[in-house]
Amino acid sequence: MVTMPRYEVRYEENEDWEEISEFDLMNGLYKLFHRVTPAIKEMINGNELRTPEAVYRLKWQLATPRITEKDQRRVSSVP
Repeated sequence: MVTMPRYEVRYEENEDWEEISEFDLMNGLYKLFHRVTPAIKEMINGNELRTPEAVYRLKWQLATPRITEKDQRRVSSVP
């Protein structure tokens, strides 16, 4: 069973992370990046994406905070 990724955002350094929809993530990233695919790839690799307004990250559903290479190939092959 494949689960869809979920995303989190933090607007200020001292705030808690809050879950956001994929639409809200794309809307926030599109304002700064004309191509969002490289930014999302960075999040899949376990990095946080920092912008002037917020910090975005992938909400990990696995026990380890990184997607394995096998999982990454599976996610990349989904159309």
